[in-house]
Amino acid sequence: MTFGGLRKDYYFRNLLIGLVFCVGMWLMIDMLEAKASTPKLLHELVIMKGFAVVSSLLYPYAKFLYDSFWELLQGDRVYVYSINIFTVWFIVVARMMCWLFAWALSPLGLIVLYFKNR
Repeated sequence: MTFGGLRKDYYFRNLLIGLVFCVGMWLMIDMLEAKASTPKLLHELVIMKGFAVVSSLLYPYAKFLYDSFWELLQGDRVYVYSINIFTVWFIVVARMMCWLFAWALSPLGLIVLYFKNR
């Protein structure tokens, strides 16, 4: 009812988006580490890269909470937006925040998913 409760297309689409953020963070860590004058300790690198992997795996549930929140606010209305730089910027920043705080948002998303699929 919780982990398997998302539609497969929704889950895999958001998992792919989470993996894009993970690869970006992984590459950024490697690039900064290569240019650093004093390298980080191994356990610090493992923690940072582990955070990226865990956030990517939890991202679909955090995004589900975000989408549920917007669905609650908007109801059945459909808004049509023009594609401009502000709309794209808002979408990217919102998804990045969902990915960054997936460790805190995904438990709430799993609770909502549990009661929605009950």
